[in-house]
Amino acid sequence: MSGEILPFFGLYLKESNQLAMVKQNLYNMKQPLLGQKILEWRKAKGLTQEELVERCNINVRTIQRIEAGEVTPRFYTVKAILEVLEVKPEEMRSFQFEKQEDTGSGKLYPWLRFSFIAGILYLVLAVIESVIDVQLFIEKTSFSAGFGYVYTFLKMSVLVLFILFTGAFYKLGETFSNLFLKIMTVMLIIMISTFILEDVVSYWSGKDLITGLIFRSLISGMVYVLFASSLLHLSKNQGATYIIAGTLGILTGVSFLTVVFALPGLILLTLFEISLAVLLFKEYKKGAESIISPPITKEQLIL
Repeated sequence: MSGEILPFFGLYLKESNQLAMVKQNLYNMKQPLLGQKILEWRKAKGLTQEELVERCNINVRTIQRIEAGEVTPRFYTVKAILEVLEVKPEEMRSFQFEKQEDTGSGKLYPWLRFSFIAGILYLVLAVIESVIDVQLFIEKTSFSAGFGYVYTFLKMSVLVLFILFTGAFYKLGETFSNLFLKIMTVMLIIMISTFILEDVVSYWSGKDLITGLIFRSLISGMVYVLFASSLLHLSKNQGATYIIAGTLGILTGVSFLTVVFALPGLILLTLFEISLAVLLFKEYKKGAESIISPPITKEQLIL
C-alpha cells in the first residue's frame, strides 16, 4: 500500500514544484513585458483575441488590456491563458532570465515618478518664462542687471527640469527597444538646450533674435514631428495615451513648420507637454502596480 502511495506522492510533489516555478516566473514577469510576451505566444499559435477569449472564458477587454500592459492580471487569469496557449514551464524560465539580463524595468519606475514631478515643475516655470520672453520681445522692455541674473537662473532651471522631464522618454525607449524614440529624445534635448542658451547669451549681449525665429520655428517643427512619430510608433502596443500625445505632437510640429501658425502652435505645445506628463504618470502607475505583487504563500504552492 505504502509502495503505491509513494510514487503518487512523488508525482504530486513534482507537479506542485513545477506549478510553483511557473507562479514564481509569472510574478517575476512585470508589465508591460508580460503582456508583450502573451501577445507573442498568441500570435505564434495563430489565434485572434476573440478565439483566445472563447477558449479561456475571459473578457475581450481584459485580454486587450493585458496585452497592452495596462493591467497586471491575477495568477489564475494568466494560468488560464497560458494553458490555452500551451506554454511550457521551460519557456517561462528562459524568458525570465532573458528579461533579467536585458532590462532594468525595476529601476525605470522610480525614474518615471521623478521625471513626472520634474515635468510638473518644468511646466510651471515654462509658463513664467514664456510670459517674460513675450514681454521682452513685444514691448522691448529693458530690465536691470539684477533682473538679468534672475532671468538667467529661470532659464537654467527650465533647462535642467526639461532634461530631467524628457530624459524619461529615453528610458522608455530603452525599455521598449525603440531606438527612434531614444534618438529623438536626445535631439529634442539638444534643440531646447541650444535655444535656451542662445536666449541667455542674447539677453546679456543685447542681440536681436527676430531674424532667427523662422529658423527656430522650422527646426522645432521637424524635431517635434519626428519625436511625436516615435510615440505613435509605440501606440499600437501601449495604448491610447501614446496616440493622444503623438497626435498633439504632430499638430504642434506642423504648426511650427508653417511658421504662420507658430504662435497658435505654442498653445498646442503646452497641451503636448501636458500630455507627455500624463503619459509618464500612467506609465509610472502601471509599473508601480506590477511591482507590488503578492508573495507566493504556502497555500498557493499546494493546490
